[in-house]
Amino acid sequence: MDINKLQAFIDLTKTLSYTETAEHLFTTQGNISKQILNLEKELGVELFQREHRKIQLTEAAKLALPFAQSIVEQSEKLQETLADYEAETNLALHVFTIPTMPSYRGFAKITDFLKKHPEIKIQLTEAESFELFPAPLEGKNNIVFARIFGEKADTWEWLITEQDRFVAVLPKRHPLAKEKELPLVALAQENFLLLGKETNLYLPVMEMCRQAEINPTITYEGTRIDLILTMVASELGITLAMEKTVLNLLNEELVAIPVTPNQISSLCFVRKKGEHSKASNLFWSYLQEQ
Repeated sequence: MDINKLQAFIDLTKTLSYTETAEHLFTTQGNISKQILNLEKELGVELFQREHRKIQLTEAAKLALPFAQSIVEQSEKLQETLADYEAETNLALHVFTIPTMPSYRGFAKITDFLKKHPEIKIQLTEAESFELFPAPLEGKNNIVFARIFGEKADTWEWLITEQDRFVAVLPKRHPLAKEKELPLVALAQENFLLLGKETNLYLPVMEMCRQAEINPTITYEGTRIDLILTMVASELGITLAMEKTVLNLLNEELVAIPVTPNQISSLCFVRKKGEHSKASNLFWSYLQEQ
């Protein structure tokens, strides 16, 4: 029996609207109508009474509904079970990572691991830190590489690879460009070009400014550090960014200077506590050995 027909039937019993059910199932009204007619033909009963553009469940539909729901539920459980089995036995690993991963040791660890274990296939998916928890951690062959500030959740396993700190990035011709360290209060009158609320760096920057008792003038918020650095080089303002991220991106027109107060971040691999795939356990053991 076609699961798609049963899914259309179940949804239609809730909406009593071919149009709404078609929207829910990302198909056309005509396709839903065809599926219902085919299901009625297959079952040998009428499932819906159609009068004056309104539909109602027949008694046969009410009898069939719990069986249809059970079949769809068991089909979904079957697919989940087989997916879990595949994740446990195959040699594929899915790593969700922040965009700046190549700036950190985590990237080198992945490449070194693949040299030692060419049988493992790793898929990398890039996302901002706030998108990495908790959904990507649910799969048995999923691992996250993220930047965190503060405490770590007890429900996850953590392996920290390194730490990073904030620096102020200034144009080389800026009056403060030759300083070895900058108190944030010295930048109070500057225009700030920042990685915005979509990233997990915005709140730590705001906390540093609060500690320094300054109210920054933010003239730009974005998600691309390369664009922000270009704007800084054009003397449109200054930025606060993670040191190891920007060091590989600086050109001769820019300088990066540590600031006080500061916020320290930890770069780490994370996975959910519990059972994991063979590939995940191989990679985790490699990280622990390092």
